[in-house]
Amino acid sequence: MTVEIPMNYGPVVQRLIAEGRYRDKEDVVAEGLRLVLMQDKLREDIQAGLDDLNVGNRIEAGEVYAEARRRIGVIEEKLAR
Repeated sequence: MTVEIPMNYGPVVQRLIAEGRYRDKEDVVAEGLRLVLMQDKLREDIQAGLDDLNVGNRIEAGEVYAEARRRIGVIEEKLAR
């Protein structure tokens, strides 16, 4: 598959490669796709949580915050690679 990088993103992609964060533009695009999929999953999880709230299911705030911190850590680890 061939992907064209829009002109306004070209310098960003080149900088990310020059910094050694990615090997090539395909890696940058792959990371973007991974992030889109993670965002979709997060939206699904949020909707599931809202649905639970609507039927009266509750979770203690401390548990919610702990899970949010865990998920943020996972995202940060993936971005650091």
